[in-house]
Amino acid sequence: MISNKTVAILTLAMMLVSGCTGVIDEPIDTPDVTLPSDWSTAVSRTVSNPQLSGFADCQALEETLKQSIAEEYRTQILQAAEEVYYYGGFWMEDDAEMAMDGATGASNGQTKSASPPREEGKDFSGTNNQEEGVDEADFVKTDGYYIYFLNGQKLEILGVPDFGTITYESNFTIEGTPQAMMLDGDRLVVISTVSPWTIPQNSPLRDELGWTDGYNGWRTEGLTKFTVLDISNRSDPIVGKELFLEGYYMTAREVNATVRTVTHTWLNIPGVQSWLDLPSGYWNLDYDDPRRVDIRHKVAYQTILDNQEVLESLSLEEILPRVYERQNGVLTVHQMSDGECADFVAPSDGFNRGFTSIFTMDLADENFAFEADHIVGNYPQVYSSQDVLIITENAWDWWWFWGAENNMEEATNIHTFDISAAGETLYTGSGRVDGQILDQFSLSEHEGVVRVATTVGQWGRWWMEDPEPMSSQVVTLGRAVDDAGELILTELGKLEGIAEGERIWSTRFDGDRVYIVTFMQIDPLWIIDLSDETNPTILGELEVPGVSTYIHPLSKDQLLTIGMGPANEDGTGLDWSNVRISLFDVSNTSSPTLADVFSISPVQNPNDNSWQWSYSEATYEHKAFQYWAPKGLLAVPISTYRYHNWYSDNGDYHWSYQYVSKLALVNVSEETGELSLHGTVDHSDLYNREDNQYYWGEYNIRRSIFMGDYVYAISSAGVSVTNLTTMDDVATLKLEQPRNDSYYYEETDVAVSESASEDSKDE
Repeated sequence: MISNKTVAILTLAMMLVSGCTGVIDEPIDTPDVTLPSDWSTAVSRTVSNPQLSGFADCQALEETLKQSIAEEYRTQILQAAEEVYYYGGFWMEDDAEMAMDGATGASNGQTKSASPPREEGKDFSGTNNQEEGVDEADFVKTDGYYIYFLNGQKLEILGVPDFGTITYESNFTIEGTPQAMMLDGDRLVVISTVSPWTIPQNSPLRDELGWTDGYNGWRTEGLTKFTVLDISNRSDPIVGKELFLEGYYMTAREVNATVRTVTHTWLNIPGVQSWLDLPSGYWNLDYDDPRRVDIRHKVAYQTILDNQEVLESLSLEEILPRVYERQNGVLTVHQMSDGECADFVAPSDGFNRGFTSIFTMDLADENFAFEADHIVGNYPQVYSSQDVLIITENAWDWWWFWGAENNMEEATNIHTFDISAAGETLYTGSGRVDGQILDQFSLSEHEGVVRVATTVGQWGRWWMEDPEPMSSQVVTLGRAVDDAGELILTELGKLEGIAEGERIWSTRFDGDRVYIVTFMQIDPLWIIDLSDETNPTILGELEVPGVSTYIHPLSKDQLLTIGMGPANEDGTGLDWSNVRISLFDVSNTSSPTLADVFSISPVQNPNDNSWQWSYSEATYEHKAFQYWAPKGLLAVPISTYRYHNWYSDNGDYHWSYQYVSKLALVNVSEETGELSLHGTVDHSDLYNREDNQYYWGEYNIRRSIFMGDYVYAISSAGVSVTNLTTMDDVATLKLEQPRNDSYYYEETDVAVSESASEDSKDE
């Protein structure tokens, strides 16, 4: 009988013989390739020209896209080969006109009375838009007679026969996850996101989205869907046309019945991979075994070769986004590459495989025609005036700098389009500025001048040893013509070095001024004069505790803001649960003052044995911020949940969560410069009722609408109507708990047609 000690000695001897004290050597299936000396040399890139240019033909577009895809995956593979990984930290020919693809593409529930028409801005409030005359898509819309509300997967249509009343008209189930909508008269366009996995098995659309030739997966992980509804009978909406766009919904704007929707997508490429399939024996080697490096390098090089082979086998149509149209039982596949691929443009120095698509749709057109344009580029930020559409993107491709040290100069591309004509989107030139923008409010167009506010410095590059210090700047740009006769944006003026060491938290352009709030430990408000676009100048500065995340100009002399209060007694830091409204007096631009400040809490005088926090969606979403000038009232949602505990008379310990959802109404006196609480609307009981099982992210009031002497508070639990004079609740309409189940259409005999050219689309 062999002892345990003998077994241990024999095992150790075998390890020593094998030359490894870890495991016994075994054959490792390593690719039989010879590494060229330059196989891992990084591809250099020079940033020089953001101008959008078309492609000579479809072959040129195909070659450019395949090269970009190959380099993106190659960069990731090289990082994996060196075991270097970075997560997050990414900066999340020749006409001046981009060519467009055209594609044709009982009781009626009316509660309108014979009284004078209700006028938005006078009789009722609408969406809080950035620019006058430019409507932004949202999940709540009103025409003064009806309220349209996307609640879960349902479109709820509510009637307002008279101000102070509310009726339930109808509901309609929307495919996918509704995001926003646009309203024009009797036509409503609902925008939703659709996962391919939720499309019925027998649907032709599902077949079109799947890769062929044995590949698994979908062309895209998400679709943006437009459901065009005829709502002339509010009690019975009728589906007209349905459009499915490959890509993710970003935003939409409507000007004079023309809707421009921006999406972005990276199509999945079958058979192309960014990871290393290392052989099993690799993992049995000691970490410092030099063979590990050789194996990784050979596997990486083989993966690069395999990716190249797969890409060469793909057609252009397989790597371009598509549009799917469903109408009258027919599914039409619109290939976005016509004979010239004229709808695709890219920055002259770009190197990307993402697509930012602009879909222009005329709501006044009976056939709901659409035009599609595509920019090969990064995730966009979008701004629109009545005449100009601006799309910005990071000038650098995020994947390019995985593992980069200090070779990172942040810059933003700015692309402008003329949208003054209904149904048209015409390219008018591009420019580039240093730094990164925060959001849509960092952009503006005024009297032909493009204005941009950016934060420069590499504050987001956490891996860098010595990043460039932060500061902010304002740049003005005008249109010019380059030596080749192309329209471009050139710098007119610049103000640099604003708030060194801080970044921008909010911006608002207003006429010939821009207001900027920066923050590190305390909030400076900056007033900058833009009347001379060649020489932006700081007029004044005010340092106040806390920070403002949204700025709402009341007049030339006053600003209303929302944000968070300070965390510390010395006024530094941020208390994220302290929602604050601030009123600034900027009549003396050289010496602005804080006229008043008001903190909002949904819970007054909480018990000593409880804790609370609160937040308002209006601190980060301007559409939740509703200022009603006719009555000088601001409405913002405020929500919390608090843990409450107590002891009963017999000494037993009890605890519970108390959910609170309110709409705070704040008096804003422009005459006296004072803020005060007007009252609150409480939806807490709607959520705490027995028949409602609330979702954690949906229990709060989301939007509000002023109508005459009343305010309508809207949440997924219901709509309440409150008299603004007495603050009495005069009407409440409870809504069913929203469902998030996947919705499937019943498909019957759906035919499929293909449209690969402009001519076929018009048939």
